[in-house]
Amino acid sequence: MTFIQSTISRRANLIGICGVSSLCILLLIATQHRPLPEPQFSTENYRSFNTTVTINDILLYQRAKIIQEMENFEYPAGRFGVDAEKLSDLIMENDGSPVRSIIVTTWRSGSTFLGDILNSMPGNYYHYEPLLNFDIKQIRGPPDDEKAINNLKNLLKCDYTDMEEYLEYGKEHKYLFEHNERLWTQCKEFPQFCWRPKFLTPFCKLFPLQSMKIVRLRLSLAEKLLEDER
Repeated sequence: MTFIQSTISRRANLIGICGVSSLCILLLIATQHRPLPEPQFSTENYRSFNTTVTINDILLYQRAKIIQEMENFEYPAGRFGVDAEKLSDLIMENDGSPVRSIIVTTWRSGSTFLGDILNSMPGNYYHYEPLLNFDIKQIRGPPDDEKAINNLKNLLKCDYTDMEEYLEYGKEHKYLFEHNERLWTQCKEFPQFCWRPKFLTPFCKLFPLQSMKIVRLRLSLAEKLLEDER
């Protein structure tokens, strides 16, 4: 595993190329100063009235949190193949394209630890083990490969509308979402929204960075993700 890191005052750049078994990942994080707008309501008030809070209230609150997290982010502006120069360039709800990092590996490879490192990045939305509902096996081809790839693409596009089986599994196995700390914080406060596509889709689209850890898919099948320019 090789990491190149440079830290100057409040500015930091980290690019890592990691290899663990069949693991392949590119990590980019950078920081720069941006003014922070004041949230329109306090965290205490927000949580005190969780019985009357709406999905739009949660989205408004999370937007403010993301702006705060991204306060010192230095946008690539053409470096590393990413043209983003401002936050909106990376946010899907603004027709932007997030920076996506995907770990493809196998069990007992240290990927949970690496996934948590990626999730510590500002403004990151973590798709933890999105193929958990396929049971304990590696998907090598038919009959599961097409459905698995389609599910992964849907998640990377923040489209939960056709993910009923995935969401039903998550209701009984909450660790599917627990590693996604930014999402799970809201799920604990507002469980009535947690497993609903009407909430998950717009919530996911707020985030400028996405990470995903997969142990149930062969690396050769993951090539289909790279071929999709979206």
